[in-house]
Order: sequence, then C-alpha cells, then structure tokens
Amino acid sequence: MMKRRENAKPHLRTARIVRKRILAGLFAAVMGTGVSACSTTMSDVVGTSIFTGGEWYLAFDVISIINTDKTLIDHAVSLSTGQDCSTIRKIDGKSYCKKDPVPEPPLYCYRSLAAVSCYRTPDPYNTGAQTIDWPPTRSRSL
Repeated sequence: MMKRRENAKPHLRTARIVRKRILAGLFAAVMGTGVSACSTTMSDVVGTSIFTGGEWYLAFDVISIINTDKTLIDHAVSLSTGQDCSTIRKIDGKSYCKKDPVPEPPLYCYRSLAAVSCYRTPDPYNTGAQTIDWPPTRSRSL
C-alpha cells in the first residue's frame, strides 16, 4: 500500500529534485561571482560588504525555494492573504494560492421510528435522544 503512494507521481518528485539542483547551482554561481570580484576597496578588506543587498536577497530566496518551495514574496503574500501561495505551484500548472478546504459541519443523527434522521444542530427537538454513528462504520452495527 505504501509503495503505491510513493510511486504515484515519480515525475513530480524528479522535477522537484532537478529544480532544486538548478537553484543550488545558480546560488553557488552567484555567490562565487560575488566573492571572487576583484575590487579592493577598504570595505572588502575589512570584510563588511562581501555581498550586495541583491545577492543576499537572491541567496535567501534560493534557500527558501529549496526548503519550502516558496519565494520570499510568496511567504509575504501567504501571510497577508491567509492562504498557501507559491510561485513553484503556479509554474507546475496549479493555482497560485491554495485555499484551505472548508470543513463540512457535523451531522447529528438520531433513531426515529422507521429510519435514521440527521440534523445540522444537536437534538433540535430536545428529546434527549443519543446520537448514533451514521453512516455506520464497519466495526459498529445498528
């Protein structure tokens, strides 16, 4: 049973691994050019400006994509909307923001004379009846 679930979509797992390797290579290339730049200013000698602001942003963005499949902007949009938003999901052909499923309100079911009656509110007629498990599970019978 577990094997079927693991092998359900191997092409998506492979695409994610390839994407992470590409982003890791991009990250290494950008960081390598930032470190190997040959400008000998006093701030470089002291070590206070090894990377520019853009390089730091790109570094954190790539790290965020590798770990969470979201960019830094996706995290900000997710926080502001309350939904799960991801550019990577959009690239994969899905919606940008994933809405949480709305939970269905529970049903309260009671035995009546000929059948089972279910309501959205518990004991709507104040009869004091106990709820039953409906539809019945395999382990319990009516």
